[in-house]
Amino acid sequence: MSSGPETQLPDLSHLTVLVVDDDDDSLHVLTLVLTSCGAKVYFARNAAGGLSYISTLPKLDLVVTDIAMPNMDGVAFSRATRQHPRRDRASIPIIAVTAFYEDYPHTTDFDAYLRKPVDLDRLCTIIEVLTRRARG
Repeated sequence: MSSGPETQLPDLSHLTVLVVDDDDDSLHVLTLVLTSCGAKVYFARNAAGGLSYISTLPKLDLVVTDIAMPNMDGVAFSRATRQHPRRDRASIPIIAVTAFYEDYPHTTDFDAYLRKPVDLDRLCTIIEVLTRRARG
């Protein structure tokens, strides 16, 4: 028996999303939720892998990235993405997720900024809004 109204997650079946996170549990949860919404999801365990996907995927609508990662953090990853020679990749919406919310001040490097543990309903809604805005 449900104690409150059930939340209906948005249909993201038209989207391809890249998740970049060095934490396996976070990768698993984010991938599970996004695929449950219908999105095609790719994942990378570090920023270098994420940048490889940015350059090679034929279709990519949005990126969800952790900030606190070794070698290259999410801020540097976002900045590298924003400098990509392909305009469609340089302008791709990027959502930051981090457990170290206070350690990383909000910057213009991200289109949205969420605290871990991520409110998954809110994440999916933000993805829907950002990708709708990106499509015009």
